[in-house]
Amino acid sequence: MRLDDDDDDDANRDDVMNLTPMVDVTFLLLVFFLAATTFANDEVELDLRLPEARTGQAGELGHQLTVNVMADGRILVEGREVTLEALRQKLVAAQQRDQKQSVLVRGDREAQFGLGMQVLDACRFARITKVDFAALPVQTR
Repeated sequence: MRLDDDDDDDANRDDVMNLTPMVDVTFLLLVFFLAATTFANDEVELDLRLPEARTGQAGELGHQLTVNVMADGRILVEGREVTLEALRQKLVAAQQRDQKQSVLVRGDREAQFGLGMQVLDACRFARITKVDFAALPVQTR
């Protein structure tokens, strides 16, 4: 720190703020938020209206393969429409990667029961024994 008050050196002195730390922090915040939004991207179908149930419990935390059964008969896995045969192949591959693979079936309340049974049958074909069905708690009015 300089204490002398020399006027000749004032002209040569650069009073510039160093922006490098601020740019570094901004970059790190950007990377953090990009990563956080990528990892928090749960599979959510806005067109899907889940049925209500009086009993049940919260599902386990961990990696579940989510299968959405839409009201119009479409089956979606990881946001992509698949056929029953493609679903079977995905389930077999998932079970081979992880013997404890679990599946969450999210069926629209207007979906056909037979289609839900075909999804359950595909899980059994792949030897997946942990299958959960998503429902909303009954709202008291």
